[in-house]
Amino acid sequence: MHINIQLILDDLKVGKAKRTQDSLDHLNKTLEAHYQSGARDYSITNIGRVSAEAGGVGYDSIRATRNEHFRRLIEAWAAKAGTTTKKPLGEYSRSKRIPTDNKLLERITDPAVRAVFGGIIAERNRYRNEVNILKQNAQVTIDKRPVRQYETQAEPGVEVLPSLTGVLNSMEVKALEFATSDECMDRQGWQTTKAGQVKSEDDNVEIFPRGFITAIRKVLSEVNNA
Repeated sequence: MHINIQLILDDLKVGKAKRTQDSLDHLNKTLEAHYQSGARDYSITNIGRVSAEAGGVGYDSIRATRNEHFRRLIEAWAAKAGTTTKKPLGEYSRSKRIPTDNKLLERITDPAVRAVFGGIIAERNRYRNEVNILKQNAQVTIDKRPVRQYETQAEPGVEVLPSLTGVLNSMEVKALEFATSDECMDRQGWQTTKAGQVKSEDDNVEIFPRGFITAIRKVLSEVNNA
């Protein structure tokens, strides 16, 4: 934009004291250097800081009500740079973020089109909420324990117990191992059958029912392999 800064500066100096005229000239040189650097921040706060660092008028003097001439000179240079004296928005400023759904809808002037897009947004929100609910309730437990042979041969309706790790201590494990050992059977005069039954050797009387020995051995196998 073509703006005659010198003409504006001369007009601002009319009727001013020599000290004020000198301050305007100094500020003008600072603004010219600021413009040549390609800077975009012409806010009163920033120019006041830059001017003070260059030995000119500071922020307090520029913003004072009686010193409108300083602010008008800054506005002229800001206009020449194609901007204003407002603080430029930062890179991550809220105003630069993607507009919200409602803001986007407000930009659509056609009521029919706005209604269609409103429906699309509502449907998207519904699906997104359903996905979030599924994510919150999804819990998958993977059993990495090896499958035992007796588990694959289990009768229908028989529930396979979870790992017994930590349920039995070493003394209890040894007691179960002895209870199913040949030594224990010999001491008591007992014998076992293929069905896991325990009977007396003399009169073949059942001591423990079928499945007794096999059940204990399965428990021991699970504990030892855990």
